[in-house]
Order: sequence, then structure tokens, then C-alpha cells
Amino acid sequence: MHIVIIPGFTGYPEEKTFQDLGETLTAKGHKVIKIAWPYLPDELDKYSFTATIEHTSEILKNIDNEKLIILGFSMGGIIATFLATKFKPLKLGLTVCPYQAGSGDDLAGKYNEWKLTGKRELTSSRFGKLVMPFSFIEDAQKYNALDLISEINCPKLFIVGEQDNKVPLHVSKKLFEKANEPKIWKQLAGMEHKYQYQPEVLKQVNELLIGFIEG
Repeated sequence: MHIVIIPGFTGYPEEKTFQDLGETLTAKGHKVIKIAWPYLPDELDKYSFTATIEHTSEILKNIDNEKLIILGFSMGGIIATFLATKFKPLKLGLTVCPYQAGSGDDLAGKYNEWKLTGKRELTSSRFGKLVMPFSFIEDAQKYNALDLISEINCPKLFIVGEQDNKVPLHVSKKLFEKANEPKIWKQLAGMEHKYQYQPEVLKQVNELLIGFIEG
């Protein structure tokens, strides 16, 4: 099986989130492909959903959809949903996933200042200080997973955290409720958005994903 992992906003393939997951899946005989969003960190004016979708599409077009499973994390889940409508994977997994970047719901509407100033300063654990232009959100608003999820008929797993203060439960719930069966909702007590820093939660999420892939 080809397992394609799509990290979230400013995420990267080497994140702790995906280390044990990737190693375990590889040991089980799966081919794991971790997507790097293009243009991070050096050309942030080009960093976008659209560029990442185009980049990932070039990879997916060479994979048999009957051997393809897509896993999306946070904003990467929006991209995963879009790609699933096009490439028809065997399964789709969405972890701490909003339905749109920059919506009124998403991240509790915290994009207002970003829009006013035209930029947002972020600190990445790997890349240090990043100055992200608001053009990122303008591009991201083209992609609303609520408009797409009902087109996906493969089994879907939704993993959400009860302590996620970036993507509240009701945001992911909207996406889940609009999805067709078969679908699974897993709500984890104590889980935060950056659950990679919660060793027991990380282990639990990985077990859920592996069980879903191999079930």
C-alpha cells in the first residue's frame, strides 16, 4: 500500500508527528510518502495550497488508486480531501482537520489581524522566524472541504482532540457530519492540536491510523 502523508501549515516530513508512524508503516511493508509543501521556508510568497496540491498531484498520478491511502493533518487534511475527490484513494484519514483555512469558524476567526497587516510572523521549531503573507489565506480560501467531502465514498477516519484550541471540535464535526458513510469519528480526551508533544496521545493516534489502514 502507498501511504501518502500531508502535513499541516508550516509542517514538514521530518516532524515528530510522522516519525514513528512512518517507521511502523514501512516496517509493515507499506511505501510511505511524506509530502513537503513547496517553497517553505525560502519563498513564502509562493507557499500555498495550490502549489502543494499541484506538487502532490504529480506524485499521486503515478500511484494505483486501489493501493493509495491519503492521510491529512490539520490544514493538510483540506488538501487531502481535495486530492481524494480527484484520485479516489482506498481510504482517507483526517487528523485535527478544519474544513477551510480562513473561514469564520477556523481557528476561532484569528485571521483578522493577519488580513489587516498583510503578514503574520510565525516561529517554526525547524525554520525559526517566518513572515507569512496574507496571500496564503487568499489562496487557501479557494478550498473548502465542506464542498468536497460528500464526493468521497471511501472509508474515512476523523481523529479530533478535545483540548484542541486551534481547530475546535465543532469545526471538524461539521466536516464529519457532511461526509458519507463509511466514516469513523475518534475523539480523544486531553488531545491538543500539537499532540506530537504528548507522547501517550501520539501513540494513541498512531495506533488508530495504523488500525484504520490495515483494517
